[in-house]
Amino acid sequence: MKSVHGFLKLVAKVVATLTVLCLAGFLVYSSALQSSWVPTKLANAINVYVSLPERLQRAKEVVEQLPLVYVATPEDFEPVNTLEEDVHILTTYSTSIYEREIALINLRTEETIRSWNVPRVWDSHARIMHPIMLGDSSIIYGVEWAPKLVRVDKNNEVLWEQKSFYNHHGKNLGLDSTLWVCGFFDDTLSENKMAMQGVLNVSGKKISFMDNSICQIDLATGELLYQQSVLDILVSNGLSHFILKSDAVKDPFHLNDIQPVLQDGPYAQAGDLYLSGRNGSWVILYRPSTNEVINIVEGPFYAQHDVDIETDSTLLVFNNNTHRRKILGNTKHLGTRVRKLPAIQSQLVRYNLRTEAFSLVENEAMLANEIFSNSEGLMERLPWGGYFVEEQNSSVLWVLKDGEVLYKNVLASHHEGYHHLANWARIIQPQ
Repeated sequence: MKSVHGFLKLVAKVVATLTVLCLAGFLVYSSALQSSWVPTKLANAINVYVSLPERLQRAKEVVEQLPLVYVATPEDFEPVNTLEEDVHILTTYSTSIYEREIALINLRTEETIRSWNVPRVWDSHARIMHPIMLGDSSIIYGVEWAPKLVRVDKNNEVLWEQKSFYNHHGKNLGLDSTLWVCGFFDDTLSENKMAMQGVLNVSGKKISFMDNSICQIDLATGELLYQQSVLDILVSNGLSHFILKSDAVKDPFHLNDIQPVLQDGPYAQAGDLYLSGRNGSWVILYRPSTNEVINIVEGPFYAQHDVDIETDSTLLVFNNNTHRRKILGNTKHLGTRVRKLPAIQSQLVRYNLRTEAFSLVENEAMLANEIFSNSEGLMERLPWGGYFVEEQNSSVLWVLKDGEVLYKNVLASHHEGYHHLANWARIIQPQ
């Protein structure tokens, strides 16, 4: 009798359990269908609970995904290195999630000559771009989109920190032991926060946008010596239309490089600055001493980066040559007047200040190797006549000369199948 009684109790428990499970399943099903008989708060709570495994799986995938400071290396990638001259670059890369390394590397020998460790950045995706090495082997670097510009000595000891503005992209040495930096200012500085301080009043309608500033820093102390808003520069020089014609309403300038003029010449004075605005596709020559725009360069370049002074009468511009606008609307009903444009690749554009003529540098090699960077990117002429090119999006480094590829490679990372994202390498000339 006891065994029969025990069996009946087991059956009753199984039936009760299945009944509860069926009711629970029906409740979950009804909640998913948003049935009217299930209270909204209860339905929301049930949906959150039952989706927990899926959300945990998505969170796991996000955690396991590599930060954006790494780029997948194509399986068929073939490096080239026929350099006969040393090419020293100062670059940065990630050694762990929050650690960065600044390294001086000889591309010819692939030797790391020395390095400086940055122990902590604010985010796994945070980048250190365009660092500078001074004659005493001290380093100036900035964490992108954060209020942190730092100088460390050759032993990696901090000499000063400048935290009054966000730094961004290009950093270049100026006259009288100074440094020029692209910056943003905001009253409530915090890491990973964009500064939207520009306000334009157009016929009574106010438009807010990201204003850029040019910032001059004392090399010895890190003190901010000079700051001028790009908005104020353009408006005070009668160039407010540069704001309105940009294809990016919230970021009309996107200042990405400040190139100081270090000696007097026929078209610029020592102390002048060439400013590169990506989203307006312009390069202007600005004189801080008088708040004057001396020259405006616009032409066959678009969304450009990195303006360099090649000679006293020529400039070099890295032309990204990219269309940033998205195609909107219904593409099913296209017109019949289709015009096919030549293949797009980035270009090295030379501008002659005397003749106002544009020409392309190493264009055959750029075309043949499909060198293209949708954003960022830079170039620099080497002392022996070649050109260093950083194809930023793919993060391939090139050295071109007379139509030949003398160097093509990536900075291999500790993650198999991935290399380091390029971060505006700087050519370092031997002392």
